[in-house]
This record gives sequence, C-alpha cells and structure tokens, in this order.
Amino acid sequence: MSADFAVRPSAIQGLGLFALRNFNRGERLLAYAGSVSTVRPAQTSASSPIYALEIRPGLWLDGSGQANISRHANHSCAPNAELVFVDESAGAWLIAQENIPADAEITFDYGFNLAESLFQPCRCGQPDCIGYIIAAPRRASLRRHLRFSRPRD
Repeated sequence: MSADFAVRPSAIQGLGLFALRNFNRGERLLAYAGSVSTVRPAQTSASSPIYALEIRPGLWLDGSGQANISRHANHSCAPNAELVFVDESAGAWLIAQENIPADAEITFDYGFNLAESLFQPCRCGQPDCIGYIIAAPRRASLRRHLRFSRPRD
C-alpha cells in the first residue's frame, strides 16, 4: 500500500480511500490496477462488490485484486478526482480534479448509465445528490424522470 493513502471506513459506503498528504489539482493519485478482458468480471455473491470498469464497449478492467487499493475510492456527486483511462499498457489512473487536503476521502464519478443507476443508491450526501449513482451529464434527465414518474395524489 502506498504511504500516501489509507483505506478505512467511509461515511459514504463501506471502506473508502483517504489521502494522507495534500495533493494538487491535476496530480496523478493512484493507478486503477487490474487485468483487462473482453469478458465482464462476474459478481461472486450478491453482497460482494464488483470493481470492474468498462474501458470501452466490450473491454473491461477488473480491479478486484487486493493490491489495487484505488478500488476503495467511492462515488460522489461532487468528486475530487476523476478516473482516466490512458491506454492498455498504462491502464487507468485516479487524477485529482481539485486540490485534495490530507485526510480527505478520494472520490470520483462512477459514470453509471440510467439502467445501472436504478440499482445503485448513492450515499455521498452532497447537496445536489439525486440519490442514485449516475453520471453527471445524465443527472438532470433522471431528476426529470423521477419527478414525473412519482404517483400522483
């Protein structure tokens, strides 16, 4: 484990990834390590999380390995980092989107589509949180959908 990060309980969900030093905007934080495959990694049980990222349609990065501590970065509707896929040899990296102080939890937008989001409640606690893990560009559409799909009195 890197001396710059700690994995510990998170107010958002389960375990989280925390900075142990200050990071500057644009700084590479950690690689999201794992094997690349054309087959989506399967969930081992209903209670076990999946740490797979779809790099592009039909290409998956399985970050479930114990050595990949970046897998503990939780989703937030106001993230302080982003996950950037460089290429198959360099992999994906968490990059600071803003200055991150020591002891802050490192979060990123998981970028789920509508179908994925409806089964993934968001617990980030941000003021503009819609209650589901969904990509930032899709939040307004989901907010409209939820407003019009509620039962009427």
